[in-house]
Amino acid sequence: MSDTIENPFYGSPFPRAACNTPSVQYHLPLSADKLSSSKVIKGFVIFPSHAWANSRVPLLVLSRLRLKASLLVKPDMLTLTALVLSQNLPLPPLRYDYNALEPHIDARTMEIHHLKHHQTYTDKLNAALATLRSDPAHKHLAKMGIDKLLGHLDEAPKALQNALRNHGGGYVNHGLFFDGMSPDGGGEPTQPALVEAIQTAFGSFASFKSYFALAALELFGSGWAWLVYDQATAAVKITTTANQDTPAMQPGLVALLGLDVWEHAYYLKHQNVRKNYVEDFWNIVSWEEVAKRYDAAVSRGKAQDKSEV
Repeated sequence: MSDTIENPFYGSPFPRAACNTPSVQYHLPLSADKLSSSKVIKGFVIFPSHAWANSRVPLLVLSRLRLKASLLVKPDMLTLTALVLSQNLPLPPLRYDYNALEPHIDARTMEIHHLKHHQTYTDKLNAALATLRSDPAHKHLAKMGIDKLLGHLDEAPKALQNALRNHGGGYVNHGLFFDGMSPDGGGEPTQPALVEAIQTAFGSFASFKSYFALAALELFGSGWAWLVYDQATAAVKITTTANQDTPAMQPGLVALLGLDVWEHAYYLKHQNVRKNYVEDFWNIVSWEEVAKRYDAAVSRGKAQDKSEV
């Protein structure tokens, strides 16, 4: 079975893992007019596509509705198998293969971490967001985007706050973590602005590594160690969060680099020796990605300062 599903409208294929949610079937008359005006399927993505040649529904209509379709033609009927990707957040694909970070993180850990743990956070976050959208008094919160929403959890219904906190944080944190690593990573940052920020805050890169490792090792239980940009001080600093809390929950903090110290992130290879896992992590840090996040955070901070003047 292929790991991807053809995507004729957007240029690149969907990762199959992003499509592992229950599908819903709609039976509609085989009519382009009714298809184009149907509120039932607007905003839906339809897949897999394998019967375009037998369809009488114009591709232009499907494209305008941002649809991708599997058209299973029956007598006078059209069966559409739909997945709500326009509403649901997808599981973000990795930028590298599961074995690409070996020997520092093993392939099996990466596969389980991404397809099981990250997928679970994604699914449960989508369920919480669906409930939020169904509440007229609070549905505007679901339109904020998950990063902004995590900074406004106190405005959400109390019954949903824990789900949004845990699964929203898990969704965001794992995206930051996975994208913050690279098989071409490691070493020291070379980007001048990031290098200067680290040296200003910690004295040297070696000192930063020591402080960061200490934070990761001393964090009791499950959680995260972070290098963040603090917009209030216009400087970088190290912080930790418990469970799936994320820097986005604290005003003015922007995550630059995150290390997952939940045991599922390292136990298959490193067992209970978190120290070895932290040491291996430095070999795969994508300083290019960290520098991009730093530059973006500084730019946002400057723009915010101007808007407040």
